[in-house]
Amino acid sequence: MEPVYYLGIGILACYLIDCFRTALRPGLRSLPGPLSARFFRFYRSSLVFGGTAPEEYRKVHEQYGPIVRVGPNHVSIADPSAIPVIYGIGTGSKFLKTNFYNTMSPFYQGTVMPSVFTERDPDVHRNLKRPVAQLFSMTNMRNYEPYADQCTSIFIDAMRDLEGQPIDLGAWVQWYAFDVIACMTFQRRFGFLEQRRDIDSMIGDLDAVLHYVKIIGQYPELHPHLLGNETLVRTLKWLFPQLPDPLYRFLKITEDEIARYDDQQGEKTGRTDFLAQLREKESKDGQIPYRDMMNHLSNNIVECHGIRSDTTAVSLRACFYYLIKTPSAYEKLVAEIDEAEKTGKLSNFISYEECLRLPYLQAVLKEAMRLHPGVAYPLERYVPVEGATICGVELPGGTNVSVTAPVIHMDKTVYGEDAESFRPERWLEAEPEHLKLMERSFLTFGAGTRTCIGKNISILEMGKFVPQILRHFDLEWASALLEWKTEAVWFWKQSGIIVRFKWRGKC
Repeated sequence: MEPVYYLGIGILACYLIDCFRTALRPGLRSLPGPLSARFFRFYRSSLVFGGTAPEEYRKVHEQYGPIVRVGPNHVSIADPSAIPVIYGIGTGSKFLKTNFYNTMSPFYQGTVMPSVFTERDPDVHRNLKRPVAQLFSMTNMRNYEPYADQCTSIFIDAMRDLEGQPIDLGAWVQWYAFDVIACMTFQRRFGFLEQRRDIDSMIGDLDAVLHYVKIIGQYPELHPHLLGNETLVRTLKWLFPQLPDPLYRFLKITEDEIARYDDQQGEKTGRTDFLAQLREKESKDGQIPYRDMMNHLSNNIVECHGIRSDTTAVSLRACFYYLIKTPSAYEKLVAEIDEAEKTGKLSNFISYEECLRLPYLQAVLKEAMRLHPGVAYPLERYVPVEGATICGVELPGGTNVSVTAPVIHMDKTVYGEDAESFRPERWLEAEPEHLKLMERSFLTFGAGTRTCIGKNISILEMGKFVPQILRHFDLEWASALLEWKTEAVWFWKQSGIIVRFKWRGKC
């Protein structure tokens, strides 16, 4: 046993030497932060494991300042001046996404299929994004409005049916957002709203993936040996057939929808969904590889659950919650909507163009997303190989550096001494130069070259849905608890939003 004993001692010694070498790395050793964070990643992991990452990161920066070493090679920034450096259109392209994002790429036909969201290589990302960028442009959003209106109509009918009963608004807006994105993508709903439940546990199973990302994302080098190993995944599916595989399920749905579209004859006329527009684009610009077609469409569904559907649901919950909890803002927004209706400025279903002419509504949406952004985790990037100066500190190449939206959104030098309060007026009262600073520090949809490609879809849905609901209903808090509950698993999800709907009698 002696050789084994000495081998173990040798391995331990090498590990400790490496820990000390990393802890004393030039450019990082002088940074403030917990002692354990210099040696082990467990400290950084502890910030997210409990589901309270936004609060934990705020505490860290309150204790140690705007630039903190939270891991051996991990630096957290809470200074707005760092945003254009790390994420900006010019310099940001050099700060590549970290391996954390690899944990969210599915397998397709035997190989990993990175999406517009998860692809780390700037050139590959640019080529992947180019064919579909126009489909996500604001000028193209009008093509998707009828699909949002269909789902809003079903939602309103359901709330009339359930009028006066306590309902879980958090679940309902999730169903709404998921049905909307399915309708926009394939011109068909999954049926969450009609059946008033999580169909086939689609949402629940995808949530399980997020819990995996929450843990393994802190140790991404383990992913290729776990769910990033297709052989292991296939073996697990063979041993446990009942094991959910939501990513494969939505890839299969995407294949079926492409086949359904291609089999249609005269039914294609008038379709303006994402699939139809992609096929039309092919006829003008040439063939889109089938794998890329699968990538873009499944990305709309799988990562729209995360990037758009889930983000939209989180933002809708925040809007309604803060409005109900802030009666003065609620009354002011309803008055604005009623005045617009009285003067004939609103269609039967409020259009996106019309909602932009409701300034207080826009301020409410922005303020809700500021206080409770959809993504709760640090937006990780690697410092380029030549290093970079951030907040006056020379950081070496390869450092994992990040800004966390829920932290930066509470910066009092940007958003005022009442930054922790829901006050939409701040977006209307700010001087032009200060408003630009507020906008630059707003990270709900990311920033720079990697801003969420589906940002406009979320803005469209929210801008139409919130005023349409408040136009028809009065909402009141119906939970025995005074506040909602939140959990951060990459997304900052909320629960316990129990409300009653009361019909206002307007059509």
